[in-house]
Amino acid sequence: MLNNNSIAVIIAAYNSENTIGRAIESVINEGNVKQIIIVDDCSSDNTFEIAKCYKNQNDKVSVYSTSTNSGPSKARNIALNKATCDWVTVLDSDDYIESGRFKKLLSYSDGYELIADDQYRVYEHDKTTEKTEMLGAKQCFPVTISLAEFIESNITKEGQYRKELGFIKPIIKLDFLLKHRLTYQETMRLGEDYELYCRCLALGAKLKLIEASGYVAVVREASLSGSHSKQDLIQLRDCNYEIINRMPLEPQEKKLMIQHADSINIKIQWIDFYSSVKSRNCKMVIKSFFNSYSAFKFILKNLKEQFAIRILKRSSGK
Repeated sequence: MLNNNSIAVIIAAYNSENTIGRAIESVINEGNVKQIIIVDDCSSDNTFEIAKCYKNQNDKVSVYSTSTNSGPSKARNIALNKATCDWVTVLDSDDYIESGRFKKLLSYSDGYELIADDQYRVYEHDKTTEKTEMLGAKQCFPVTISLAEFIESNITKEGQYRKELGFIKPIIKLDFLLKHRLTYQETMRLGEDYELYCRCLALGAKLKLIEASGYVAVVREASLSGSHSKQDLIQLRDCNYEIINRMPLEPQEKKLMIQHADSINIKIQWIDFYSSVKSRNCKMVIKSFFNSYSAFKFILKNLKEQFAIRILKRSSGK
């Protein structure tokens, strides 16, 4: 039986021995948090052992593991299957929560299936630990976010710092996920949050966004969202077409999804172009260069930047 306003915190962890303790401790004493479900994704360090220590000390904590490293989506799905609270939410294993965040989010819960806040961000090696807000002062709060607005926020805009709403970590009504049989796409290792939120909104969920209230995202150079493979990008690009084909969307929503797919595709074409140049595969060079007008412009821009960097190196004698 679901508990009133209770929250299950899901933590998918991989080689997080240095941060998993901080993540758990940041939520373990929060009154609304009734479950902390940790799934170790076949770590090669002591992540699992550290998590088990917390399990032995507190009944809120449960710990599971995958048999092979499968990515955050599968780990989160394992945790979702164990959740029994009114709400579920994701906490990345290298991030942490400030006290009082969940109480504030729940104060906006009437009539909404997803309630999120702007994120605080700190940089891993910044000793000042100064927090900055992802969306910043220009965003008005609180606000209801439509599917079209959500998709548009995730389309990379040249010259602008990344402020995609795909990064948010809302609390989500568990019964909505169960009713629509919604889980994370296990083939995705990049953008899996974006994909799930899109399906929620397409199926009628309402998303409330409020000011930064205590989710602290630690920005790391080696994070998957900052460094990703071609296959990761292909999965993220193609999830848009899957949603278009399977979900009830308005024409404007479909148009924005195609734009989002195109913004990912140009990065794929740059990878193909660059690797084809190195391997002297002329056919693939031409194919990538002329894949689309957007890809053509993106590759040309990158080539100009690469050329400028080489000229500067030569002029400085390096």
